[in-house]
Parts: sequence; C-alpha cells; structure tokens
Amino acid sequence: MLIEYKNHKIFAFSDTHGLNHRLDIPKDADILICAGDCLKEDNMRYVDDDFLKFLNWYSHQDAKLKIYVPGNHEVFFEMNPEKAMQMIPSSIVLLEDSGIEFDGISFYGAACRPWMFRETVNKVPKGVDFLITHGPAEGHLDNNTGCQRLRQIVEESKPKHHIFGHVHEEGDKIEATSETTYYNVSMYNQLKYHYPSMKENQELTNGFLNEIEWDIINMYLVDDSEDEEAKCLISLRKRLINDLALSHLKDYIDDIKAFNDSLIDALKEMCDRANQIYTDISKHQEYGDEIKLEARLYLGKNYPELHPIQNGDRQDLWDALLYQQWHQAYSSGITTYFLPKVASNYTFEAFTGINDSSSQKLEGIDEGLMKDLNLTNQFLHLYRHTDFALTDFIFVRDFYSEINVSIVNNTRKTVNQK
Repeated sequence: MLIEYKNHKIFAFSDTHGLNHRLDIPKDADILICAGDCLKEDNMRYVDDDFLKFLNWYSHQDAKLKIYVPGNHEVFFEMNPEKAMQMIPSSIVLLEDSGIEFDGISFYGAACRPWMFRETVNKVPKGVDFLITHGPAEGHLDNNTGCQRLRQIVEESKPKHHIFGHVHEEGDKIEATSETTYYNVSMYNQLKYHYPSMKENQELTNGFLNEIEWDIINMYLVDDSEDEEAKCLISLRKRLINDLALSHLKDYIDDIKAFNDSLIDALKEMCDRANQIYTDISKHQEYGDEIKLEARLYLGKNYPELHPIQNGDRQDLWDALLYQQWHQAYSSGITTYFLPKVASNYTFEAFTGINDSSSQKLEGIDEGLMKDLNLTNQFLHLYRHTDFALTDFIFVRDFYSEINVSIVNNTRKTVNQK
C-alpha cells in the first residue's frame, strides 16, 4: 500500500508469507515498511533459511529507509530475541518496541504478534507519525480479532497513522478516524491470487476475473465452502474490477451521479418514515424515554437491470455478494439511522454528509472528476469499506429499508420495500 506523506512515498506491506517476489513496489517509493509475517504461512520453525532469503531480498530493495517489524510467524523473536536481532543486516532498521526519526517523520514499532504481552509497549510516544505493529487494534480492520490493549494504547498515544497486518481478509484497506488513519497492509490474499496487471494484459485479466466470479458462485450455491476463501475471492474481485473501472472512470461519472441521487432519495424516504414512526409512538407518554429506533437501508435484492453485463448467472453472483456471512462490512446494510438522534443538530444533511466537501475524496479517483457530485457518506462507505466493486452498486436504483422499534421489552419490526 502506497502512502504519500511529507514529500515521501511510503510503501507498506505485511503477510507476504514467502511471496514477497510478487510484490509490485513502486519505483519511486523511498521508504519501505514491512509489518511482519514474511515466512511461509505453514512455516513456524525456529531456524529458517526462508527468513534469511527474505532479508536478502528486502535489503536489496532500492529505498532510502527500510523498516522491519516482526510478525507472529517470526517466532524466533520470542524464543531467542538476541540471536534474531543479530540476523538483521545494517541496511534494514528493526523496530522492536523502539522508534526512529527520518527526515522529520517519526516511526515507532511495537511488539504485537498479534497481541501485546510486554510492558515496554507503554513507551509508544504520543503523536508519533507512524505506529507499526503486526497485529491490529481492536475494532479497526481486525475482523473482531484485534488486540484490546493495543486499542487503548493507540487511543492514548494518538499516532497519526497506524500500520499493521495479520488479518488477511481485511488486507489492503484503510479506515480513518478524527485522530488516526488505520492501514491494514496485509498482502497475502492479493499475492496468493496474483493476477497480471490490467495495463499489461486486459484480456488476460478479464479471463481471470471470470474464473474468480465462477468460483464465488459455486461456493455460494454449494453452501459448504470455506468462508475465508470466499471472502478472499470477493475482496480480490473488487480490486480487479476497480482497477479496470478507475482506468475508464469518465465513462461512469453519469452512473455515479445517478446512483448517488437515487441513494439520497431512498435515504430521505427511510428517514422520513422512521421519524414519523418514532413521533407516532412517542405520543404514548407511558413509553417514556425507552423508545429506540434503528432504520437500515439495503441495496435491492435483484441484480441491477441497468448493469451492462447481463447473463444467466448474474443473479447468483449478486446473491453471493449480498450474503452477509461473507460480507461483514455490509452486515448492517448501507447505513443505520438511529432515533432518538445523537444530537439535536443532527440533520439529514449531517447524516448523509452531502454538503461536507472534506469527505469527498476517494482513493484512486481523480478529485476533478468528483467535483460537485455531493457524494453521500453512504456512497463513500460502500466504496471504501465494503467488498462491492464500484460497478457493482452504481447501477443500482432499487433499495429497501428495515425499521426496528424497541419499546421496553417488546419489538415491532416494519419493512418498507421500495
């Protein structure tokens, strides 16, 4: 994953598991960060020639700074840390509960493989530019397996960026909060299912994409497939399609605008209905303050009729993409609207973010093309955090909502089909 910061291009990765030779490192990246697990996935031996091979490869990469933070597969850092440290060549900077500053950028590597056990992690300096760990903090691109202690430390130290890996299915994803931007730089799923560059051979890429989609459909219909493999293929499919779509983005601007407008209409209808239901129920004073409402919006269940690709298996593929067991980021739909409101000034505009130009930037999309589209927070969520490819959802015009009202110990559920 490439990160541009303070006039430097930083390429961060983890979880190559012996496939580091497949990495496509940008030639102009002058800082490299490896967040661990460079050994083969099935290799947990103490002495390992593969580690020396990785170090030899890494040390010969053309970058001004090369940082390494061990992962849980590098078990020798726990069993014999002194000997392990001696294996690191001078051209590689090992950060093991330690930090470094380079050209005005501060880096700190903390031992979290994938959880924290050492007291020395409390030395994480406040406001460091880049905190690097192998494992994720709880609640951030962790697939519900993150380290709770690390989350506390991140919240206290407030690093500007947190780089980590370990959770393969959340790899190559970014999550931003008001204080810290989180990067899961795990590359294993991408490298395991390595595909040719679209720019080099678009026909070959399309053929590979067809194979992936066929595998996803078969896994969904058989219903006894491994969930992790399906998640991996769906994530890889998104990356493939977005690579293709972004290279022809001008062709999709009208569709993006049309989808965003339809989404705003659906959100307005859902919120109006939710507000009316909440108001009607609130008139019964005996319920007091114990009324809670949650309204969720979902993409339509039918494969989009406007999608340029139409054939017999498209509905099966759409069903697989909507399958929430494989799609955690979509488990609550596109969005959730809560009542009572979290704040009195929480308007529809604040909920959708349509007038917030600061959130309109999309990774990989030219800002000039996005100007004046007024993209909603919900559009940004679909693009950034779910495994729907851009061209999966921009042709959708049908939505449905579910409104759940909790009153004391009773629940009434209303479904509004648009």
